[in-house]
Amino acid sequence: MQQVTEPFDPPPAHTAVILFDSAGDLANVRRIAGRTAAEHGLPAHRVAALEVAVSEIATNTLRHTRSGGQLRVWAGGGLVTCEITDGGTYPPRQPAARPSAGGWGLDIAAEVSDGLHLYSRPGCSIWRLSFLL
Repeated sequence: MQQVTEPFDPPPAHTAVILFDSAGDLANVRRIAGRTAAEHGLPAHRVAALEVAVSEIATNTLRHTRSGGQLRVWAGGGLVTCEITDGGTYPPRQPAARPSAGGWGLDIAAEVSDGLHLYSRPGCSIWRLSFLL
């Protein structure tokens, strides 16, 4: 994961926003992200990886924020991009000992995607996952 200090360029204006605020929404978040990526030409085995990565980030949003999040998915520049925005503030990541259970979601998302970037300021974190087409 790469934490950036400058805001991202905005997503394309026509990009739909999918809101989620409970664990019951996660299947829909995965399905919409996967379907949109497939429609843009992402191969099936990479769609599965995208669904895992999106699920990990969305789960963290639900676990660590109070207000849920928003998903956007688009293609351009040879990539499918998934953006999850939430109301949390993510501190700069420090190397630390892993807990015995859990705590691997960001590492998994980074491993299965072609890029995981984060922009965070007080009260807002924006996670961008990219997948090469």
